[in-house]
Amino acid sequence: MAFNLQAFGAGFAKKLTENIDAETAQQATLDAQINLISEKHKLERESKRIDDQADADEIAESLSLYYKPDQVESIMQGGKRGIAHAVKRAEHYTEKGYDPSTMYTMPNNDIVNMDTASATSIGTVSKVSGSPEGMGGDTFVSRFKTIEPTKEFNTIASFQVALLQERIDAGTDQEKIAVVDKKEEQFFAQVSKLEDAKRKPDDPEGVKEFYSPAQRLELIKNQRTIARNALELSVGEFGQLSGKYKGTNKLGIAELDTAIMLQNQNDVVAKEESLYGEIKAIAKNARVTLDSYAKSKILTKDEDSYKMFESETLMKEAAASGALPIGSVYAVVNPDGGYIIGTYVGNTYTDVGIPSYLNAANVGANFFNAE
Repeated sequence: MAFNLQAFGAGFAKKLTENIDAETAQQATLDAQINLISEKHKLERESKRIDDQADADEIAESLSLYYKPDQVESIMQGGKRGIAHAVKRAEHYTEKGYDPSTMYTMPNNDIVNMDTASATSIGTVSKVSGSPEGMGGDTFVSRFKTIEPTKEFNTIASFQVALLQERIDAGTDQEKIAVVDKKEEQFFAQVSKLEDAKRKPDDPEGVKEFYSPAQRLELIKNQRTIARNALELSVGEFGQLSGKYKGTNKLGIAELDTAIMLQNQNDVVAKEESLYGEIKAIAKNARVTLDSYAKSKILTKDEDSYKMFESETLMKEAAASGALPIGSVYAVVNPDGGYIIGTYVGNTYTDVGIPSYLNAANVGANFFNAE
């Protein structure tokens, strides 16, 4: 039987064409399946994104009960652990009568400062997480009034008192003191930015109540301790000086230091009327103490315990040169006769109503000559 090469070629070509068509159809089917799977995955991702966004918005809305919108957005970046921590701390502060949103702004606060390095971000925050309508930039919990002082005031006041206690506890440890210095710097800078803490009341008298009575007393006590420690004073059970400064007027100077430091803080933090009243009383009592000390030293006529000047000009020149140190008792010739006696305290305390020269009394021209 003869071999038909032409017929064989035609048959081979037909078979090859059929195979190519089959492979093309198979590839088209595969491409369609891939496209279908890809579209399915895309839909699944979109569905998951929508679900994740819904979860994020729900979480953010929950956070917005306690925190302001910008704080919520920041907290969300901390992932689930950070969010759980922020909610837990917010519940704690609310229960204690503090404002979580204000506490969030404090330096080294325990809401922001936690290990979230391994946390996974939850996602972006939609407008749902903003403040509820009609509330402006306030938090939900801030709508509920508490007894004075308010939660925000209470938070700031407590933090301030705690900082003073940290300074006392730091003692002379320079590293700890540096840490407290940094915290205070951040604290006062932040407080000055807080709208509610700037204290711009309608009436000119200022805020009547910022601190609770207990907080105010604690603030004064801690500041007094710091002032006394700065002068290295040892004080006995009944408030009397002991140790190397016993018999000096340094306790009165420490009280002036207490007053001016409280004044400076109140000017920045609260501008509270009640605390200004306490400061005024502290400064007044300090002056009474210093005036009594000056009189007692002049009466002893111990020339080593006071300095005499023939004129006010000479006395001021001595003060400027350092020859008349802070706390020095003086006796200066009175142009109207006799001598004016008092204490030089410098110009540090003018903001609490204390002049540089505390004139305590007048004595006659012959006082120092009399036996």
